[in-house]
Amino acid sequence: MKCLFVYKTASLDITDPMGIMCLIANVKKHGHQSDLFLTNLEKDLFKSVKEYQPDVIGFSVTSGSENYYLELIRRLRKHVKFISIMGGPHPTFFPEIIEKDEVDIICRGEGDEALVELLDRLQEGKEYSDIRNLWVKKDGQVVKNPMRPLIQDLDSLPFPDRASFLKYYAYAHSSVKHFLSSRGCPYDCAYCFNHMLKKLYRDEAGPGQYCRLRSVENVIREVEDVKNNYPLKIVYFHDDLFIMNKTWLKEFSAAYKARVGLPMICYVRANLVNEEVVQCLKEANCITIAMGVESGNEEIRKTVLKRNMTNEQIVNAARLFHKYGISIMTQNMVGLPQETIENAYETIQVNTEIKPAYAWVSIFQPYPRTELHRFCIEKGYLDPTHKQHASYQVESPINTGMTKREFENLHKFFALSIESPLVRKLSRSLIRWPNNIVFNVIYRFFKGYTHIVRLKMSSGEIGFLGYLWDLLGYKVRRHLGKTY
Repeated sequence: MKCLFVYKTASLDITDPMGIMCLIANVKKHGHQSDLFLTNLEKDLFKSVKEYQPDVIGFSVTSGSENYYLELIRRLRKHVKFISIMGGPHPTFFPEIIEKDEVDIICRGEGDEALVELLDRLQEGKEYSDIRNLWVKKDGQVVKNPMRPLIQDLDSLPFPDRASFLKYYAYAHSSVKHFLSSRGCPYDCAYCFNHMLKKLYRDEAGPGQYCRLRSVENVIREVEDVKNNYPLKIVYFHDDLFIMNKTWLKEFSAAYKARVGLPMICYVRANLVNEEVVQCLKEANCITIAMGVESGNEEIRKTVLKRNMTNEQIVNAARLFHKYGISIMTQNMVGLPQETIENAYETIQVNTEIKPAYAWVSIFQPYPRTELHRFCIEKGYLDPTHKQHASYQVESPINTGMTKREFENLHKFFALSIESPLVRKLSRSLIRWPNNIVFNVIYRFFKGYTHIVRLKMSSGEIGFLGYLWDLLGYKVRRHLGKTY
């Protein structure tokens, strides 16, 4: 069977879609054909899909992007016949999207085993409406199957497929490659999907470890394999929390130093950081970490976001990273429920004490069926009929009037306000101006500069230049009707 994935990358971000890469690898391992087409990099998407003649097309959908993919399916069906399957966060938490005419099947939770089972059944001409994790349309009805247990042995899965990206110049030449050493997060932050996903698996699949680690040997072998076969200068671990197991981290650091040694990047949590952890990361040649602040107001962080840590813990963690010469990217939000503009400036103040190489910030988005989404509706911050925006860089959905404008503009000046007391002072007036292209250009330019030059989180080499060229071409191709 032929299983194709069609996916739209984020603008100005050469990030490997790890979930799709894992699915392609597992599909190939079990004897089926699979490939990936990126809508904004494919020269003629519809022609390419028609030539490939897939039996199944998969779409990884986040809340806010579902209408994009529904329209894409409608257009693709003018060129080729296929079974459509949606996976990812949106169908997992909003399975009723299967009621849409465009969707034949949805996958809730991990798709590695369910997708292979579906392709096997299709190839053998067998009934497939009873596959766990899948909701399937059959005879005008929807068969709603429960979740299967989480995959406990991650080493049993093949390494993520990277060959599918070689046809795209930007990915083939990018020297920053992404990896996952684990699945799951032990924490239950109110704005994140993890607490809801844990509940789904607990209720439907039964007991099993939610947080799972690959063995150190398995991770190192993957990095070695990529190093030997692709351009690789920066190893970027995209785990929700890279330092959750200190015993594993210590073993990893020694093995990574001995066998890989390339600069690496990872995500940490301040309340787990101590000198031993930072020493391990330094031994592994970690050059940059990402660490969540989210809000500089401790009350909001604790009671609204459910992140139980203090400003002192965050600042002390930052001091340790500075001591060992590791760059910091902080992660922050503005426009939170119960947050005032002054609270947002508290977040800026905490960041000035941290001294990050870049203070990344998003405009808070209440993702459907998270705890904080329910909180926003109960408190009257959000209309229950609100349609989720696809971007966390555009608008504040829970604020109105001048407050809405101030949060949306502060998002653009946030990082620069930490760099310069003058900008911080001027921003208090500038955020009251109408949003305009100048604010957006300043924001994107500074973010791009820091990610490429300071943090090494993106490739500033020829691959990135090729990516920019392809994105410009995407506008033309879309106008000509060759993609969507």
